[in-house]
Amino acid sequence: MTRAAAAALCITGFVLGVRAQTVPAFPPAESLPVLPGLADPFLRADGSRVANMAEWPAQREYLKAMLAHYQFGHMPPKPASFEIAGRTRSRILDGAAVQEIFQIRLRRSGHTVSIRAGVVRPDRKGRFPVIVKNDAFLFSLAEIADPRSRQLYESSKREDLDQKVFREALKRGYAICKFNREDVAADKPGNRGGGVFPLYPEPRYDWGTIAAWAWAYQVIVDALSREDWADAAKIVATGHSRGGKTALCAAIYDERIAISVPSASGSGGTGSWRFFDPSGSKQDVGFLVKQQPHWFGPNLIAFAGREDRLPFDGHTAKALIAPRPLLNTHGRDDPIANPLGTQATFQAAQAVYEWLGKPGNQGLVWRPGGHGQFEEDWMALFDFADLHFFGKRTERDFRQMPHPAQAPLFGWRAPGASR
Repeated sequence: MTRAAAAALCITGFVLGVRAQTVPAFPPAESLPVLPGLADPFLRADGSRVANMAEWPAQREYLKAMLAHYQFGHMPPKPASFEIAGRTRSRILDGAAVQEIFQIRLRRSGHTVSIRAGVVRPDRKGRFPVIVKNDAFLFSLAEIADPRSRQLYESSKREDLDQKVFREALKRGYAICKFNREDVAADKPGNRGGGVFPLYPEPRYDWGTIAAWAWAYQVIVDALSREDWADAAKIVATGHSRGGKTALCAAIYDERIAISVPSASGSGGTGSWRFFDPSGSKQDVGFLVKQQPHWFGPNLIAFAGREDRLPFDGHTAKALIAPRPLLNTHGRDDPIANPLGTQATFQAAQAVYEWLGKPGNQGLVWRPGGHGQFEEDWMALFDFADLHFFGKRTERDFRQMPHPAQAPLFGWRAPGASR
């Protein structure tokens, strides 16, 4: 069976409104039509458009299957069981917080994988919202084996920033959970022999590294659900750059994630594969699959040089998180941030948020500076989470348009919207 046929079978029999349809196999990139703008998320597999909200759940499943087929690759289901091992506890921040470090052990197909994870939480009774971040280390840069990578983190004073974030989380009543994504899958080409990949050797699981890191959020959420201090209904997924792409993907495929806050995620995240700011970096499909061939599934490369045939883009991913809250954070001087493309996907996704009756649930924040998830980005995250979890008002503007006069790069409207 071909991958296209398998993709068709996985979504066969969806009820689209009142009609049952068999969704055809996803066509190859070269046979897709050229699109003048961003693809219509309301366009169904048979060429008709979603007519009402009753048809949206089935369309969401179709779009999720589309992203799995063309961009992320196909994930396995979350593991039925896992073990927590090696838990250690200590008090930090002058005794006001507890730091826990542990391993999540997964076993399948004769293989065992241990994922390092850690939590910083208030040292008092209660259940706390949890911000989960995928990262290259937990609490010490000594965990990073590669000297060059470690030096980059040291030069940006990441440990100092983390301490500021932990103190702010403690003040606001949040817990921070981090997991080491390198334990899930090594961030390098040719990584299929390590991490979680050998646990799932079946050919149908053609997931890329971004999808593997995102899949680990499901395990983390399961682990947090066991803890008496964690409010599992208030989970925030965040990450920076490649970690931002991961946090976005995680929220698409796990609806237990209440808020997604990708930082500077660029192409394959909240940016665009097609439309780029003239002053920035054009990270289209051809560029990214050449630079990072392991990040995405095997079918994405067919769109290199054919980006105008993409039946999806960053707005599709955002629409799949709607109506849950979603915040983008970026630096104005970050060439990867792609202000024009990011605004385009924001505007396109906003049509879905408005149609679903939650126009204020999507946010876009820009700060001065370059590529990073800095203190200002974290403060925006906390303000956004406070607003949506607790109704705490803020003067922060969550609708910052880097191109105020930019016309939308799409020609469709939500069902029922006036022209």
